Amino acid sequence: IMGTWMGSTTVPCTYVPSEGFTQHTLSWSLERDSSASTIFLRDDSGDHILPAKFRGRVSVPKNSPGDASLLIENLEMPDSGHYTCQVVWRSTDNSLITRELTTTVKVVKEVNSSSSSWELPCSLHQ
Repeated sequence: IMGTWMGSTTVPCTYVPSEGFTQHTLSWSLERDSSASTIFLRDDSGDHILPAKFRGRVSVPKNSPGDASLLIENLEMPDSGHYTCQVVWRSTDNSLITRELTTTVKVVKEVNSSSSSWELPCSLHQ
């Protein structure tokens, strides 16, 4: 996924809710420069955004079952990396089931359109 610096992007993570399974925890982690850290955790006690630099910038839909996508706003260059969505469900017999999905996000600076190379010099229009 490409994101534009200072813009926003959604990292998709969706599933089909199944009867008898309740979402136990949802977490998003970011891996870059070979170190991984959890940036978002949703559990019984609510939503937790762990690194201070992500507070106020990341969110996950609350009232749409099956949608655990991560919205990142005001993208910064260091936000580039591998984002892993991990959902853990509890089944009726109390066993836990875990699924993970990793998406790569690359933050790029927007191309300045005023200096585009396709603009023709005026002399060609005469």
